[in-house]
Amino acid sequence: MTNDEIVKAIAENTQRSKSNSHRIDELAESCDALNKMATALEVLATKQHGMAEQIDKIDAKVSVIESSPMRRLGKVLGYALAALFSAAAGVFFGSGF
Repeated sequence: MTNDEIVKAIAENTQRSKSNSHRIDELAESCDALNKMATALEVLATKQHGMAEQIDKIDAKVSVIESSPMRRLGKVLGYALAALFSAAAGVFFGSGF
């Protein structure tokens, strides 16, 4: 190999090295962005799991409240009062007033 060929090979090698360094830097940035996205996704999944557990607890509490005797008693009293007021209104308006 002559000196000119060696100089040319070194120049090509240097140019390729710069190009590869630039590409490696871009890949490192992409990798960092991907890691951030993966971390954010993991946090979202954890929060969603926690929310699902809270929703299950709330659902259980609502089921207990809906099936409670007091709710049924309230409905019965409401119907009874409605019937009583209807009867009173019927007597009041039926008496000729």
